[in-house]
Amino acid sequence: MRRWVFVLGLLLLGGALSSVSMPLCNYRSPLTDLSDLSIAFSYQYHNDPYGLKDEDVNQGQFNVSYVQLYDTPQFGLDVSLQSDMSISVLDISTYTMSADGNYKRYFSFEEDYFAFAGGSARSSSSYQALGLSVNLGIGYGRFTDVTPLAKATRIDTYLVNRGTLTAHLYPVDLQALASEIGSIASYDSLADLLTAVQDIIEGSGYLSARGLDALDISEVTRLIEEEGFSRYCGWDVKAGIGYQLLDPSKGGGNVLITGALNYAFTTTPKAQFLVQGSFSGPPTILEQNRVDVTASYDYLIADFLTMSATYRFSRETWNSVPTDTHRVSFDLTLTPLSSANVGLSIILERRPYYLEWSIDIALSISMDLL
Repeated sequence: MRRWVFVLGLLLLGGALSSVSMPLCNYRSPLTDLSDLSIAFSYQYHNDPYGLKDEDVNQGQFNVSYVQLYDTPQFGLDVSLQSDMSISVLDISTYTMSADGNYKRYFSFEEDYFAFAGGSARSSSSYQALGLSVNLGIGYGRFTDVTPLAKATRIDTYLVNRGTLTAHLYPVDLQALASEIGSIASYDSLADLLTAVQDIIEGSGYLSARGLDALDISEVTRLIEEEGFSRYCGWDVKAGIGYQLLDPSKGGGNVLITGALNYAFTTTPKAQFLVQGSFSGPPTILEQNRVDVTASYDYLIADFLTMSATYRFSRETWNSVPTDTHRVSFDLTLTPLSSANVGLSIILERRPYYLEWSIDIALSISMDLL
C-alpha cells in the first residue's frame, strides 16, 4: 500500500515540476463543458471441488462514476453520480448510490461569486429508506476548460521533437493556436481549421526549412480531434442551508447544513488532478453527518499508455458513531495498436465490518481481428 502511495507521489511531483512555456491554468475559456464517465466490473466464481461450502466463491463488484462540469460567464452547473455495488451469493451484499446536482448563477460576468440551488439523493443497504434533500446557498469560484491549450502544447512538443520546429512556440502563438482549436465549431470544415493552424505555425518564425509534411499534418489532425482527452482548472466552494425531504433513518424532515469543495489542477497536458468533497448534516452536525471526499489523478505516460489513481473516502455518523469506507483504485491502460487494449486494475477497499483490506486485481485484453 505504501509503495503505491510513494509511486503516486513521485508522479504528482513530476507533474508539478514540469512546465510549459505558458501555464495551462492561465488559459481562460468562455465555455467549459466537460464530463467523465467510468465503469468498473469484476466477478469471481469458484466451486470447491471437495464440497466445502465455506470455500465456495460467488461474488462481484460493479462501480459507476459520472461527473459533469458546465460553466459560462453567466451560469454553471455540476452533476455527480456514484454507484458502488458488492454482490455476493454466499456473503453480505451491499450497495451505495448517490446523486448530486447544483445550478449556480453568477452575480456578474466579472466576479466569481454565485448563488446556487441543488439537490441530492442517497441510497444504501445500511439505510432504512431513501435519503432526499434540497439546498440553497452561496459560493465562490469558477472552472475553465484548458483542453485547447493542452492540445496546442502537445502539437508544439510533437513538432519540436520531430524537428519541424527549431524551437518551442512563443506563448502568444500558443494562445492563438489554442484559440483556433477551441473555436473548431465555428469552422465550416476541419480543413479550414487546419489552414488557420498551419498559418500560425508558419508565421512563428521557427519552422524548419523542410516545413510541415504530410505526417505532421496527420498527427496535428489526430491531436485536434482526439476524443476522451480533456484538461481543466479551477475551484469553487459552496455553503448553504438545506431541507431533508426524505430521511434515510425514517425520521422527520430536518434542516441541513451543507457544504462542498471542488478543485481541479494541471501543470502539463499529460496530467489532471481533481478533488471533490462534500458534507451535510442537521444542526447537531457532530452527532449526525455525512462526509464524502474523492481525489483522482490521471497521467498520460505515453500516447499508448495511461495511468489513473483514485482515492475515495466516505463517512456516515449516526448518534456520534462514525463508520468509514476507504477505496483506492489504480488503473493502467496500454494501447499498443489502435485495435488492441490491455488493462490492469487494482482495487483496495476497507469497510467498517472488514477485518482487513480487500484486494481485487483484474487483467483484461481485447483485440479487433477484423
